[in-house]
Amino acid sequence: MTTPKIVSSTRLMAFLNELKERKVLRVMVAYIVVTWIVIQVGEATFEALNLPEWSISLLVVLIMFGFPFAVILAWAYELTPDGLEKDIDGVASKRLAARRLNGGIEELINEKSSPSIAVLQFEDMSFEQDQNYFCEGIAEEILCALNDVDGLQVAARLASFQFDSKSADISEIGRKLNVSVVLEGSVRKSGDQIRITIQLINTHNGYQFWAGQYNHDLKDVFEIQEQIAQSVVRAMRLSIGENTLTRPITDNTEAYDLYLKGNSYFTRPDKQNIIFARKLFEQAVEADPDFGRAWAKLASTYAYEYLCAKPNMFAKKEARRISKKALRLAPGIPDTHIARGIAYSIYQDFKQADLEFEVATDLEPGSYSAWFTWARSKTYEGNIRKAIEFYQKASETRPECYRCDLIQMTMLASLGDRPGSKKKAKDGLRKATEYLSLNPDENRALNMGAFALYRLGRVNEAEEWMSTSLANSPRNSELIYNAASFYSMAGDTDKSLDYLRQAAESGCFNLTWLEQDADLDHVRNNPRFKEIIEDFKD
Repeated sequence: MTTPKIVSSTRLMAFLNELKERKVLRVMVAYIVVTWIVIQVGEATFEALNLPEWSISLLVVLIMFGFPFAVILAWAYELTPDGLEKDIDGVASKRLAARRLNGGIEELINEKSSPSIAVLQFEDMSFEQDQNYFCEGIAEEILCALNDVDGLQVAARLASFQFDSKSADISEIGRKLNVSVVLEGSVRKSGDQIRITIQLINTHNGYQFWAGQYNHDLKDVFEIQEQIAQSVVRAMRLSIGENTLTRPITDNTEAYDLYLKGNSYFTRPDKQNIIFARKLFEQAVEADPDFGRAWAKLASTYAYEYLCAKPNMFAKKEARRISKKALRLAPGIPDTHIARGIAYSIYQDFKQADLEFEVATDLEPGSYSAWFTWARSKTYEGNIRKAIEFYQKASETRPECYRCDLIQMTMLASLGDRPGSKKKAKDGLRKATEYLSLNPDENRALNMGAFALYRLGRVNEAEEWMSTSLANSPRNSELIYNAASFYSMAGDTDKSLDYLRQAAESGCFNLTWLEQDADLDHVRNNPRFKEIIEDFKD
């Protein structure tokens, strides 16, 4: 059994990091150096002063007794310009950091007309290394809170979370995301205790100019998130209105934990992940029946099941019923209106769907999810021009989103807009390539990028990207369906229909999207195509 050794090693590293954070190691080294000098001086002077022989022994004993007291003081206190201050939650460290930034923060802010920040996914410092979903959720909540601050430009989640804080090049992040500040953080969760450590780094010179540490019970996690956001805003010399950062969610930490776990699956939408997410959202609303956001995500799992699998009246009805409940519980949250909008879409009540999506985008104009889902709704409706418009809106909220550009590329081609389609192909391919440089295992980027390469005449590269994505993820029904479209576009009818059959047999098959997919026009009249569709419906 090697597990105990791994856990022990992780704990040791965590303990050493804690010593480093509190400057204990620095104090220990300094104490040893100073005491060595004192002993050397004592040996040289005590004899000259005719002191008793036991004097040097007494000095050594006193030094030994003083060592643990010095370590304890270093652990519990921070030396600041105001004197020695107790530093349990990192408060003194934050005050000291605030003084240090006075000389440089003005220069940092003045370099840009608007302050800007990217929040990286937080590092999991827990002993078991099993809290990645929690770290991601905490970072996202802080990012969303900062997004509410007027005058602060915040890089999108998809853009900032692609960078690994352990090996991130801060200057490179600043250049790619066009931000002046990066927020890095770590989370250590143990039982009912949580510690969050954060730091702000100037992307122009790579220096940390502010840091803070927060130790609390897990039940205070929502208060911690707001404290961090407030502290970051103050450090960047911004002002906010009272309660601006309050984001209604739930007071139940168990429900919140289950929600974060579910959301980690929901953000990777394939058939299996949707099922995992649903089970966790169900547990979340069981723990807190008034948790509107969890009800909204639960409703969306049923809507996506109906859209992406065999027609299922139970899923259709559940999407409508649960989204109505979510909206009643949390009417002021974009997620609930998005869930209600997609529920209206699957009932083909597109007028009501538009009203819900309009409310969602009014509540949060920068909501990628709202614009992207609205675009999908217009696709199901068959309003391709409006779908293109809303995909573009989604792209503006996340400029790094290759999916938005590549979907528009296909739609513009179906409308006969070759110049527009070619431009989106170039933009989408550039973004997909940049994303792959940081996430080489992102098979969706390879899969969708293949379409852009083909439309740009780079046929061999296109086939290589497509085949690589399928080899890396042979059971992903979305990628298999895309392969059917790709080979139809490429004129390989047999291969296209083979992949279409595989996609249908996987049970994750979007009939509405298929009807709008111009890339399948080359095989649509083939008898095998019609046979596949009929078999799927049965």
